[in-house]
Amino acid sequence: MKSPPCMRHRKSPVVVFATAGAIRSHRSPLMVEIQTGYGSEVLVVRLVGGIKLFDVFRKIGDRWDTLSIGRFSLSYVLEGCNCKLVDEEDFDNMLYLCPDSNRIYGTVEEVRPSIALSGGSSTIVSVRATGVLEDVDMEEPLDEFCRHIETRYLTSGWANLIHSVGQVFRGGVMDFRAVLQRYAIENGFMYDFVKNDKYRVTAKCKFEKCEWRVHAILDRSSGEFVIKDLLNEHRCGSTYRRNKHKRLTSSLVASEIASMVNQNNSTSPMHILEFFANKYGLDLPYYHAWLGVEKARGKIDGHLIQFLVSVVFGISVPVFENRCLFPLAFAIVGAENDDNWLWFLGILKSVLSPRPITFITDRNHGLVSNISTVFPHCHHAYCLYHLQFNLRDHFPGHFRKGFRNKLVKLFNKIAYAPSVASYNVCVTKFCDHGGAKAKTFLANVPKEHWTNAYFKGKRYGEMSSSAIESFNNWVLEARRMPVMNLIDCLRSKIMVQMSKRREDSATWISEIGPVMDAKLKKRIEKGRAWRVQKSSTGVYEVKSMPAVVVDLEEGTCSCGSWQYSGFVCAHVATVLAKTCSEEESMADYIDPFYHVVAYQQTYEDKIHPVLAMDIPDFTQGTAREIKPPRNRRPPGRPCLKRIRSRGEECMARPRKCSRCHQLCNHNRRTCTEASKD
Repeated sequence: MKSPPCMRHRKSPVVVFATAGAIRSHRSPLMVEIQTGYGSEVLVVRLVGGIKLFDVFRKIGDRWDTLSIGRFSLSYVLEGCNCKLVDEEDFDNMLYLCPDSNRIYGTVEEVRPSIALSGGSSTIVSVRATGVLEDVDMEEPLDEFCRHIETRYLTSGWANLIHSVGQVFRGGVMDFRAVLQRYAIENGFMYDFVKNDKYRVTAKCKFEKCEWRVHAILDRSSGEFVIKDLLNEHRCGSTYRRNKHKRLTSSLVASEIASMVNQNNSTSPMHILEFFANKYGLDLPYYHAWLGVEKARGKIDGHLIQFLVSVVFGISVPVFENRCLFPLAFAIVGAENDDNWLWFLGILKSVLSPRPITFITDRNHGLVSNISTVFPHCHHAYCLYHLQFNLRDHFPGHFRKGFRNKLVKLFNKIAYAPSVASYNVCVTKFCDHGGAKAKTFLANVPKEHWTNAYFKGKRYGEMSSSAIESFNNWVLEARRMPVMNLIDCLRSKIMVQMSKRREDSATWISEIGPVMDAKLKKRIEKGRAWRVQKSSTGVYEVKSMPAVVVDLEEGTCSCGSWQYSGFVCAHVATVLAKTCSEEESMADYIDPFYHVVAYQQTYEDKIHPVLAMDIPDFTQGTAREIKPPRNRRPPGRPCLKRIRSRGEECMARPRKCSRCHQLCNHNRRTCTEASKD
């Protein structure tokens, strides 16, 4: 390609700006041809919209080592005049003044610093580069040996948030304070409020001799905040950005991470610390990160509804079958007290059928006193799991661990004893081992609430409330959400679960559910070697070890399992397998609650999705608005973990023994493992 006549025989590099057609706007794609003038090498770069002059300088410097940035200037010829490209405005003018040109030729001229020697000393003359280029520094070439990727933080836009008198803040005083806070953080200075109320805000630099000052007032006609006075220059010498700032509060953190927490509710404070360090270049105190996450979730700032809310599922619940957990209702309350328990149990009673119900709970005071009041004809069983920990707590640490473990085993035998006679035998062994303290513990726990021998209701084999722990783990992440999000998450999880169980049960072909059907097969297999002898109509003796008596008409077995669980034990299953005719079915002797038909009826009803447009807006001051209760927030962090029963915390967390090097509950002194040395 030939050079234009005006540029032939020149040793300076030549830059050619070219497009496929006429140049209409610098946002159109450009083709840049760069000729060195002393070589045939040509650099062709296709640039897209938004091209800047500095991008052109950078591409020239990257291509030729002798033309490093800061050591050359760029100019072009317009109507016989030499025009320098000093800044972005010159670059825009070049494209504007040459709209019909297919090519624009530019010239690169090297700018070298001059060095004068005088009297043995050297003087370096610094040359200021043109346009967007910075001062030439003799140390800059060293940067070529240690290049770093430039990091642009998300706070870069905060540097010019406050810029002029008359600037308007449509969010009122809160908007102005938030902008001022970010502006000070990015520009690295602290300020104090001279005046600060909802009508006017005056702030000045914290250093007394500094003249920086801003004054904004409320425009009562529009409700906007307007800057009326601004002296935006610092003379304190402290305006450089730091990684830490006292104005970096948890509320600012919450506003910045609101969308992140909304998308991922499991966001932890450690994630926020890392996020602010990498994306904002700011170091947060851990407490600000934690509190910011909590505020972003809406648990502290009070914008969400935090009052008594209840949701009830399955108005007519026929059964609980196949060892599944069916959630009936849940409530969100301000505190766990007698009034709220009484309110919740009253609502629960209104939706349950009048048949007898068995409650299995820990010995919570609100439940012990109110279940008997609201459900006088129902049965209340105490969780055996919690009673075991209460028993351990009754015998403090100076009792040996082996002693307490044996005491717990004897206590379990009392709970499972099927008859009064076997109950008395087990109690005697328990008291002989535990002494007077064991007798005192039994006296304080009414036996009709936890022993099979005296309990009058049916627990269907459930001796503890461990199913509730499974449910708590299932909704563990949802418990950290704001109230409305929590309710919607629970509704969604239960809706999906019910749909899946409804579809699964439609494929079952047996009369009872698959879980209980597998148990029935194992029990029949267990009694294959037992002989069955008939005593009278419906009464059989099973020659097991020991022998038991089964009465099919009364629905009893001397082992006690059938009448307590409602499901046939191995003795009854053996009798039915060996005596039933082909017309009879074992399912006829199993409680109807275990049948597949009853299971399908349980999940026949559906939970429908809730449309966002159907949710009322409680933030507009309508009559439907529910305000949070007037109670003070307790000090410290809110409790997120389950409150353990007395004695439950006695179970030490496994630790590594320094002798056997295993995770265990002993140390080097009490280790009994064989030495590996």
